[in-house]
Amino acid sequence: MPNPWNVDELEIVGYANVLKSDMLPSVVPPVFRLRSDAQRAFLPPYSFNAGFLCNATEVPQSELEELRDSNDITLFDDAFPAHAGFELWIDQVFQRHYQPRDEADRELSRIAAAGIENAEEALRRGNIEEAERLSSVAISADDKRVEPLAIKAAIRRAKGKTAGERLMAELAAPVLEERLFKLLVDDYCRTACKQPTEAAPAPVQRRPMQGVACLSSAA
Repeated sequence: MPNPWNVDELEIVGYANVLKSDMLPSVVPPVFRLRSDAQRAFLPPYSFNAGFLCNATEVPQSELEELRDSNDITLFDDAFPAHAGFELWIDQVFQRHYQPRDEADRELSRIAAAGIENAEEALRRGNIEEAERLSSVAISADDKRVEPLAIKAAIRRAKGKTAGERLMAELAAPVLEERLFKLLVDDYCRTACKQPTEAAPAPVQRRPMQGVACLSSAA
């Protein structure tokens, strides 16, 4: 069994993933390196226990570079100290963030809430593609929120994609029972089906001096 390493003895040189823009924001597993020996790096899968990195796979620096070149991991241009209880995540513009886990959770929760609010607004405007994109952002930020799954389900129902709608219900099942999820989808469907109507012009009434009054107010 690999030796556990005190996280305070490590630094972060990248993360064990390669992300596309539609996967952001995303919490990512760090690639660690021993501060005192840059030739010793550590990859997932691993676990943390009382401030120690446990059961990590040790590889040399040269293998990290090979994994980067084969698009299996992402390496940063610099390294920075690792800390126990911190989370590494990448935002929508590929900027890295390394924060205490509770701070990271709050920030990602804020991003998810904003994504949901903006997706609902896009749905009201009939901008289905934007609603879909913003829902994906919210899911990436916080996969425990059911609203973006319901928005996606409503979009799939509107397109007649019953299998896609059913998949969203299955993804939401650990958090919300099917009956309640369906009610939420129904509500979003009503929002999506509402189309803004142009107000009919007011009937023109021919009253004496009406044209003169208009000209006077415009002068």
